[in-house]
This record gives sequence, structure tokens and C-alpha cells, in this order.
Amino acid sequence: MANFYGTARTNYFKVKDAEAFKAWVEDLPSVVLIEKDGLFGFYSDCPDSGTFPSSRWDDEKEDFVEIDLTAELAEFLTDDTIAVLMEAGAEKKRYISAWAQAVNHKGEVETISLFDIYGMAEERFGIKPTPAEY
Repeated sequence: MANFYGTARTNYFKVKDAEAFKAWVEDLPSVVLIEKDGLFGFYSDCPDSGTFPSSRWDDEKEDFVEIDLTAELAEFLTDDTIAVLMEAGAEKKRYISAWAQAVNHKGEVETISLFDIYGMAEERFGIKPTPAEY
């Protein structure tokens, strides 16, 4: 079995409370805060997968608990900004995957996946393509 190697980061966006946002990012596992011109973002520094976290440690439960990263992020966004999260990676040359999500301050999310191309191609050309994998 091959390892998955990924890369994940956000764009830069405005937040309502910079200090609260920084504390939240610091609490996320393997995530690094980035700042530019008064805007904020973050990227994954996960040594295992390079992807965004889907869980965090809970001291009370003494276990990892699932998180909804975009829902939590939305709480910090101003009403005139959009956060975009992107993640891409591959398992050797077998599988290549990528997705992006845009979230606003209301928690509304738009998602696109690299795999969407299969349905788009079939709809446009009337032929179902084979997957780019083995």
C-alpha cells in the first residue's frame, strides 16, 4: 500500500477577532497560521498526510473528536470575505485527488472536486470516461 502525500492551504481572508482566530488556529492539529496585509489564512503542516485536520484531541474525552472545519472557520469570518480551502494530493501515481471549498460568514459552503470532471465530461460529450487510476 502506498502513502498519500497531500498539500492543503487557504487563501487570505478577513476575520472579526484576530486574537480569537489565532487561538483557534493554534488549537488545530498540524496547522500553521499565515498573515498578509492584515488578512489571515492557514496551511497544513501534517507530517503524515499534508491534509487539513478532521479531528482534534479532547482532554475531557481523552480521545479525538471529529470537527467541521468550515463550520468552525465561518464563525470567525467577516461578512465581506470568503475563505477558500484547497487540498490536493496523490497516492503514488495510482490516485490523484483535489478539492476546494469556499465558505462565508454564514457557514454556507460551495465545494468542487477534481472528480467532478467525470460527470461533467459525460454530460457534455455523452461518453462516460474511465477513471484516471489503477
